[in-house]
Amino acid sequence: MDIMKESGRCEALAVEHRRHLHRHPELSGLEYKTLKYIDERLTEYGVDHYEVENGGILGFIGTGPEDNTLLLRADIDALPIRENPRNLKREREVISETDGVQHACGHDAHTAILLAAAKILKERETDLSKGRVLLLFERGEEGNGNLRYLIRHIREHDIKVSAAHGLHVRADLPVGKMIARSGPVMAGAAGFQVTLRGRGGHGSRPDLANSPVDCFNALYSALSSIRLRCVSPFDGLTFSIGYLKGGDKGNIIPSELAFGGSARFYKKEIGVRFAEEFRSILDGVTAAYRCSYDIAGLKPGIPTVNNDDAIAFAREGIVSHLGADVLAEGEPLMGSESFSILAAQYPSAFLFLGVKNDEYGSGADLHSEYFDLDEAALKIGIAETVAFALEYVKRAPRFRQQTPYQAELLQWLER
Repeated sequence: MDIMKESGRCEALAVEHRRHLHRHPELSGLEYKTLKYIDERLTEYGVDHYEVENGGILGFIGTGPEDNTLLLRADIDALPIRENPRNLKREREVISETDGVQHACGHDAHTAILLAAAKILKERETDLSKGRVLLLFERGEEGNGNLRYLIRHIREHDIKVSAAHGLHVRADLPVGKMIARSGPVMAGAAGFQVTLRGRGGHGSRPDLANSPVDCFNALYSALSSIRLRCVSPFDGLTFSIGYLKGGDKGNIIPSELAFGGSARFYKKEIGVRFAEEFRSILDGVTAAYRCSYDIAGLKPGIPTVNNDDAIAFAREGIVSHLGADVLAEGEPLMGSESFSILAAQYPSAFLFLGVKNDEYGSGADLHSEYFDLDEAALKIGIAETVAFALEYVKRAPRFRQQTPYQAELLQWLER
């Protein structure tokens, strides 16, 4: 089977899927029309499937033993971003018709690729006689945690999964290229929201106030030092504040100030250390400035960690079916992914798909109003997904489970 030829045969169909989804994006938890579209396409292709309430859609292809099952995942939600009519260079080929909502993270492409791959795999179902493929279309990837409903369903119904595969578009990687690397590939995150409460006053007598602004100033300096004081220079950690709100007038000291941000890390223990230091600093500084506080969040998530065997298998498939020149090297990303939860449970391969094309105008960062992608990437993503699935089911490899995050997975499911 010429997988690139098969992928090319479905390229126009994948573009059609992607453009429909891009025109009609839906926010996390509100993906009703998107679910309907996926349902209609899977029905059209003859793929058995059903919806898991709050979670998404599961589909099944293959006639072989259930204990040799590969999970293929795509996320389907969009972001609350008003899309710019232009990308980095020109007017867009397709634009969101929903004001203030944009597929700025490539989930439309992920879904289009998996739908096209599902069509090919269903047509080649006789080649899946030694196992099967489980399709997972995930709602609420952008922070809603809807994946827990799918994982609970899989566990409660004893659906066997022996490995997992996913991909994510990458805006700094040229179209036609893919990255398949072992170990941590996307960061864990610890988001936080803090409200400081002091005593307001007039700017003429700051000595009569307990200013939460002064308190925040001291906090920010201390929090920014955690990276240097508490973390090895060989371990990654980023810290940033994304919003800061307090006060209405320049001559009035407010009684309250709110701020929020996040930390990112490639090792869960680094996130735990950050959270511990954060709380210690918060206690000490607020006491010194005679302020109180409320805090929400600050629960370190886990990074996405690829399985060595699964990545070696993916790289072999890319070389065999797509060509060695498709493989590229690249650093992991500091963004976070719910696929980390799947990778904590199953030996997994999570790959990056290049969508950058300077001539076309794609290459803006994910979650940007200018984000766009070269649709030529879809064919590459379809081919790699199909190749991985067919080879996996045929050869039934047994990847060694290496994840250190089984306990965190159970805690996450119980939330």
